[in-house]
This record gives sequence, C-alpha cells and structure tokens, in this order.
Amino acid sequence: MKILRQQQGSVLIIALIILTLLSLIGIAATNTSILETMIAATEKVHSEAFYAAEGGIEHLRRNFKNIFVDRNNSKIATGDTPDWDFVLDGSEGVPAATDITYAGASVWIDDGDLGGRYLYTVKVWDNDDGGTAGNEARDDTDGLIFMRAEAQVPNQGFAAVEILLLGGASDGEAIGGYGAQEGGGSGKNYNSTDADGISDFSSQIP
Repeated sequence: MKILRQQQGSVLIIALIILTLLSLIGIAATNTSILETMIAATEKVHSEAFYAAEGGIEHLRRNFKNIFVDRNNSKIATGDTPDWDFVLDGSEGVPAATDITYAGASVWIDDGDLGGRYLYTVKVWDNDDGGTAGNEARDDTDGLIFMRAEAQVPNQGFAAVEILLLGGASDGEAIGGYGAQEGGGSGKNYNSTDADGISDFSSQIP
C-alpha cells in the first residue's frame, strides 16, 4: 500500500508528456504543409510569368515572319543577305533602336495583354555585328537580332525570356509572303496560293 501511494499521479505526468509530443508533431506537420503550399503557389506564379513571356516572344516572332519575307524578298532573290533593318530603323511605325544593348532596344509590343491578367513587353535590338559607323544600332549585317519579352502576372510574378533570332532563307531562292495558309490552299500543297492572299501584314503588329 505504501508503494502504490508513492506512484499516485504518474499516469497524469506520462499523459501530459505524450500529449506534448503529439502537439509538437502536429505543429511541425502543419508548418511543413503551409511551407509546401507557399512553395507550390510561388512556383505557379513563376510558371505563369515564364509562359506569358514565352507567349510574348512567340507573338512577335510569328508577326515578324511574314514581314521579314516581304522586306527581304528582293535581296533573297538576288542572293543578297537578308537583314532586320526594318525592325531596328523605325520604318514600321515603332521607335527605332538607339543602341546595341537592351537599354537602346526598339519596343515592339508594350503591355501586350493575355486574357486581361498577364501583361508582356517585347523589345528588339541588334547584336554587335559591326554595322555602319554611327548607325550600328539600326544596321543589321548578319541576320541576327536579340528579342526579349518581360511578363508580369498577378501576385507579383515576373519573368523574362531572351532569344537570339536568326533570319534567313535558302541561297538564291525567292520566297513568297504568304503561301496558302502555309500549305492549306486549293492544291493542298506547300506552294499553292490563296485566291485572296494577304499582302499587307502591318495591321497585325499592335
């Protein structure tokens, strides 16, 4: 009876210890879950921004395709090297490039809108390819230009994608500005042309 009386309350102490350990485990699990949720949300925001920036690059690259063909058809037909001067010199209604760096880039798309939530800006500038002295920023000599898209998305997401774009065509071959929706014309082949083919692509550039 004396021994039993000395152990009174030990069960309560053990229960409190176990309860404390379980509480600590629960708190740790909750913190881990919150952290993983925050990481997933951040990853989602950055992914959205990255894809929006890629969308900006693709938007302008596709618009440039037909304009490049139209502006360089005669050069390609005679075997001359095509260039991106029309992108850099301001002749297409956008500000001319002022330097061969991003700071002096020509802004082709300013706050392009994807579904009302994602905005992107796309700028273009020439690489250091020499060019005419004093006019290096607007004189492309190697068919290469830099293109950079910066995108902003909700929740402070930001991303930028930068590429080096090469424009060219087969040696000595004339190319057309628009070929049957790129293969969907009346003859269902790559060289069939539409009856009412598009000749002016400038309206596609915002």
